[in-house]
Amino acid sequence: MPRFRPAARSLDPSLDRQGKSNRDRLRAAFVTSLVAMTTGVCPAQIQSRTRNKAEAARARQIAMYLSHVSFEWPLARVGAAFGRDRTTASHACHKVEDLRDDADFDANLNAMEACLRNAPLEGPDPWNR
Repeated sequence: MPRFRPAARSLDPSLDRQGKSNRDRLRAAFVTSLVAMTTGVCPAQIQSRTRNKAEAARARQIAMYLSHVSFEWPLARVGAAFGRDRTTASHACHKVEDLRDDADFDANLNAMEACLRNAPLEGPDPWNR
């Protein structure tokens, strides 16, 4: 007889088996789309598991930073939403903070933050009816 035991299921229906919220992934996809439109990098490259090109890595770092700052997510949650580690999210935030010294970059980042602040991200979960 096999000793396989199914994973314990969460009592919260908005969480999947890995404990990552569907809402977190939707928000991360929204931020990724915003960053893709702003930077011109394809969303698939931003979401890629590999390091890809420097432009894609930078866009991914921006998306992680925006999620951390705009949604006030802890770094572990940011990493999980983007399929990365907490330390990777931390590195991304430090890199983007360093880049904010450039006035043009900072202005673009402020515009993206304003867009996220004005987006209707709260409300009833459309998947839980």
